[in-house]
Amino acid sequence: MAKNYDKLSETIVKSVGGTENISALTHCVTRLRFTLVDESKADTKTLEQTEGILKIIQAGGQYQVVIGNEVGDVFDAICAKYNLGPSDSNQDTDSAQGEKKGVINNLMNIISGILAPTLGVLAAAGIVKGLVSLGPTLGWFTTESGFYMVLYALSDGFFYFLPILLGFTSARKFKSNEFVGAAIGCALVYPGMVNIATTLNIAGTIFAGTAFEMNYYNTFLGIPIVMPGTGYTSSVVPIILAVYVASRIEKLCKKSIPVAVRGVLTPLFSLVCAVVLTYIVIGPVSMAICGVIANFVTFLYHIPVVGGVVAGALIGGGFGILVMFGLHWVIISLGLSTIAINGFDYMLACGSIGPMIGMFQGIALCIASRKNRKVRDLAIPATISQVCGIGEPLMYSVMIPLKKPLVLNIVGGAIGGAILGLLQTKIFMFGGSGLFSFPNFVNPATGSISDMIKYVIAVLIAGVFTFVTQLIIYKDKDAEILG
Repeated sequence: MAKNYDKLSETIVKSVGGTENISALTHCVTRLRFTLVDESKADTKTLEQTEGILKIIQAGGQYQVVIGNEVGDVFDAICAKYNLGPSDSNQDTDSAQGEKKGVINNLMNIISGILAPTLGVLAAAGIVKGLVSLGPTLGWFTTESGFYMVLYALSDGFFYFLPILLGFTSARKFKSNEFVGAAIGCALVYPGMVNIATTLNIAGTIFAGTAFEMNYYNTFLGIPIVMPGTGYTSSVVPIILAVYVASRIEKLCKKSIPVAVRGVLTPLFSLVCAVVLTYIVIGPVSMAICGVIANFVTFLYHIPVVGGVVAGALIGGGFGILVMFGLHWVIISLGLSTIAINGFDYMLACGSIGPMIGMFQGIALCIASRKNRKVRDLAIPATISQVCGIGEPLMYSVMIPLKKPLVLNIVGGAIGGAILGLLQTKIFMFGGSGLFSFPNFVNPATGSISDMIKYVIAVLIAGVFTFVTQLIIYKDKDAEILG
């Protein structure tokens, strides 16, 4: 029988200050993400003592209620009971709240709000793409088979047309026309523009002789149209900036254009201005900045021995902490941009070790706590979630309260990250997590599994270390704090 979430949803809404205090509401894999008018009105103590809620996190300009695997059901119950929808708002919160919350918090809020709705499908597409890329290498099927073509279209199509989906979620976040956002994404991945480098001759070069030298193949009213090698397919930053510009133009048009023609002229001006500006200014600048960041990270990882080890340890050990506070979205967005530019990324490779370390640790806790029913009852379901790459239940229910497991989790992640950094392991897509993360390390262009082997080595070494150490340090008396 389906579980009733009405009481829990009522407690949550009442404790965050009621519907009049909810500026926006979205959810990701494990947590409700509220943007509140006034966070001081929220009753954090009551929420943290409510059954069904794991933790309250205030970070990135959001009031985050960590639920776990049932977050989607709780979200639906809240929306149905209080007639709310994704990012529904009681008031305009863009500029004033951005200044009040601070630039960094506002940026985190924006990026997480845009990427979070795509996370489940992104993971699914990544798993399929990795397995489909691995299949021909293992002789399961050929690249000419219909089986390969259909599943590759499913998975690669998602990443190829990602700007369209992000255009939609970006417009929702900026409270503008969602179909204008999607249309901007369509323009950025239009095949005729994506293939411009292969269909036209070089028309000229800008910034010649510098590190930013770029060729262009056509012009718009005499202004060079500079395109990345693969166009804007799979990109993240350009579409977000483009839709933000479109949202500002849309607001201006609504104030200035007569009502009789506003319905047609507002999307017309928003689309034309945003797409043109993106192709001649926003896109080239944003991709150049992402390229500089990608080159810096690559340079750091190629410093003999020290560079990769240090960077990998920091990311591997610290990524889980960033996830705890919902601050990992910037790294994910940069990683996706790097994959769009280079075809691979180092940072997300090291960050992927965290869920696997948590899995080994969860299994160890289940074994070590076999005589402590309280810990065991918490650890078993949380470890099942951890296997699927969802770490918050184990983190908040066991690791943080017991403290030592949290420290061990950081150390284990740092060891695994250091090994991945030393081996200069590459990740080729951001898809499944936990036990489903291995296909992410298969090179979809060649089918090579060399990076997946490196990942397996790091997982085994760091995982076994964490597993054994957790068995040694666990003491039932330490778990008395859990009641």
